This record gives sequence, C-alpha cells and structure tokens, in this order.
Amino acid sequence: GAGIGCGLVVNGSVVAGAHGVAGEIGHLSIDPRGPLCHCGNHGCVEAIASDSAIVRRIRRDTGEPLAGPAQALELAHGGSPVAREAYADAGAAIGRAIGSVVNLLGPERVIISGEGLAAYDLFAAQIKEAFSATAFSTADQCDVVTRPLPFEEWARGAAATAIQTFIGSDTIQEKR
Repeated sequence: GAGIGCGLVVNGSVVAGAHGVAGEIGHLSIDPRGPLCHCGNHGCVEAIASDSAIVRRIRRDTGEPLAGPAQALELAHGGSPVAREAYADAGAAIGRAIGSVVNLLGPERVIISGEGLAAYDLFAAQIKEAFSATAFSTADQCDVVTRPLPFEEWARGAAATAIQTFIGSDTIQEKR
C-alpha cells in the first residue's frame, strides 16, 4: 500500500516501542544499492514495495505516464513483463523483511494485510520464497497468512491503539 508497516502484539497489547517507534519494517534497508527512500536510506522495503515505488519503477522502465497504483496493477495483470517484475521484486523485499522480523522476534504468526492485497497474486510466491530463504533455522515454521481486513477492523485497531496510548495499557489491564 502507501507504506509498509508492522504491528507487534504481545499478550493482547500492541507494542509501541520505548520512543513510540516500533514496526517500521518499511525502513529496513534490505538492498543498500537499491532505490533512494524518502527517509534518506537506500533499498528500504518501502522504496521497493510501496505502491508509489512500484508505480515509479514502472513509469521509469516503460516510459508510460501511469496515473497510479490501479493502472500499474492493470498493466501487471495484463501481462506487462516490466510491471510483473516490479511486483515480483516487491514481494521478494516484503518476504525478506518478514524473515528478518521473524528471525529477530520469533512470533507465532505473521498476518499480511492491507490495501496491497489487491496485488497479492502478483507477489505471493516471491514473499514465500524470500521468507523461506531469509528465516533462519526453525523460524521458517512461523505461520505466515494473509487476511484482508475491512475498513471497520482497521478503524477498531487504530482506536484500540489510541486508547492504549492515552489511557495506558497498564490501566486497561487493571480493569480486567
């Protein structure tokens, strides 16, 4: 989608990080020679796999003035080799990022979701392949699933996170 993020849930609570930054997997630099990211680093997952990065790459490699992600998706589904390669590389970047997170944190499950799932058929195999290649030892046994979430579930998750942030998860736990 617009960005690549990650939420970490431990014992039913979203982990926000010591400084309010956690889950910024979009800014894992997985290819130091890759494209420049808006954060200033090269080869960030977001610089390779976000909608805007895919559109930029297809525009650059085809010279076509794409209007946006919907048109990029249409080109890829229509068989454009350049568009299909851009999505495949995006999937590989996402898979490597997921593998890195799994290696570091050892979660039980990873759920892939978001507006980017509209293109999932174009990069699912690359996500799985790159995840398996990156996940160390038994980490590749982590359950990686896709789950489309309707807007209402996104809104509920955002509201729960905001409540935990402002009220404090400790207060919520005490009331249970």
